[in-house]
Amino acid sequence: MKKYVILAVVVIVVGGVGYYFLGNNKTKEQTPAGQVQRVIKAERGDLNLIVSANGVVQPINKVEIRSKASGQIVELTFEEGQAVSKGDLLTGIDQTQTRNDYDQAKADLALAEAAMAQAENNHKRAKELFEKKLISEQERDQSGVDYVRAQSQHVKAKASLSSADDRLRDTRILAPITGVILSRSVELGQIIASAVSNVGGGTLLATIADMDMVHVETNVDEVDIGKVKVGQSAKIVADAYPEDTFRGEVIRISPLGKTLQNVTTFNVIILVRNLGGKLKAGMSASVDVEVFNRKNVVLVPNEALKDPRSEQGKALLASANLSVPEEKQEPSKEKKTVEGKKGTSSEQFDPAKFRERMQNASPEERQKMFAEMRQRFEKMSPEEREKMRSQMGGRFQRDGGQGGQLGASQGQMGGTTMFRGDGATGGASDVSSPRVRRQSQVSNETDVRWRVVVAKEGAVFKPRLVKVGPSNFDNSEVLEGLKEGEEIQITTISRAKLASEQFNERMRNMSGVGGLGGGTRVPGTR
Repeated sequence: MKKYVILAVVVIVVGGVGYYFLGNNKTKEQTPAGQVQRVIKAERGDLNLIVSANGVVQPINKVEIRSKASGQIVELTFEEGQAVSKGDLLTGIDQTQTRNDYDQAKADLALAEAAMAQAENNHKRAKELFEKKLISEQERDQSGVDYVRAQSQHVKAKASLSSADDRLRDTRILAPITGVILSRSVELGQIIASAVSNVGGGTLLATIADMDMVHVETNVDEVDIGKVKVGQSAKIVADAYPEDTFRGEVIRISPLGKTLQNVTTFNVIILVRNLGGKLKAGMSASVDVEVFNRKNVVLVPNEALKDPRSEQGKALLASANLSVPEEKQEPSKEKKTVEGKKGTSSEQFDPAKFRERMQNASPEERQKMFAEMRQRFEKMSPEEREKMRSQMGGRFQRDGGQGGQLGASQGQMGGTTMFRGDGATGGASDVSSPRVRRQSQVSNETDVRWRVVVAKEGAVFKPRLVKVGPSNFDNSEVLEGLKEGEEIQITTISRAKLASEQFNERMRNMSGVGGLGGGTRVPGTR
């Protein structure tokens, strides 16, 4: 009898333990595992939007110094890195030949001047004698011709002297600008070739550049170039001086992009004042172009904002019986018309009908159909895009049959891929390896979006629609629907907590099974 009492007690204990571990799970299943909730307040602050890129320091005015004269270098007064002023002597070339030519031209000019003076006197006397009828008219005219010839010789001698003087001065090479010597390519005693008479451009003597103001050349990704404007300020930090910050201004944006390894970038030039002369040509630097800087605005973390088109956003809107105003979802009348005619949901899209229409359509009709589908695809939420891609088989393939026909018409449109695995639309692409569209670093300054937050109303938290403007990686500016100081609930998934709860769940299940199966021994068994 005593054994049966003990057995009953054990059964009751085991049943209680099993209820504790297994019965309580039903309650805990109501709360999603791994969720972490915290409450923050909407606060005021500054919102900085920047586009980041890497750049290289380049001199603004870089001059290659070459000599107009040829000969042996007899004087060299500069070194690399030396600061020089405009007009300073850099190089002297042997003047023996040029000095002789100058002296000869100077003597020829003196002779021409004397001959011209004599011819002028003869011409005056001939005119007087002709008036007295002592010489003939022919003799008078000949004296005039001799005087003009002497004037011509004088002009030639004067020009020859000027040319000889230029050649003599060309042997003294002076600094054309004020700056720093970047490189020196010759040595004392070297014979150099003239840059004027030599087809190859002559011998390069040195390179000089003005480094008071420098350019930082950077390449900005195509997804961000639309936000960069001429006149925007930029912060430059050179790798050689990580603690120093230089300020610059965007002065030029290249109209032609460069594509390297399927990535398109645009060259952006930033003008920077080289304070202290620290920046040197060729240095690497990081560049932050300030798209704009909003002061004292209401900010909310991006993780608290839910897209109304997402599954979570739709669930929050449905729980509070809210809906996004239609005029805010459709900013233009043209978009309203297109959405009214074509629809924006993948649920309204029939792949079979679309393929049938493509097979029977002309090239012009196919282009029109692709344009309509791109417009539809751009208006979809990420979930709707994924659903449509799954209906279309991921993307168009050139595999014969229907997919091949779609790919062929796609090729007629210039290689345009409508659906890609990254959710982007349009753009040139190789069918076998579609170009991956990269995400923009920041939003546009004029962006206005509706988002859902869980804000505190009274003693409870309820979903609420808010209008937000531009954002960066962390925060967004609140334009409407939320005030400073209001509390917001943020729900995130903690991987560590989720793993811990899953482990505890497995342990509880194992403990419950072990207690039921091996906790007692049935009387009469061994």
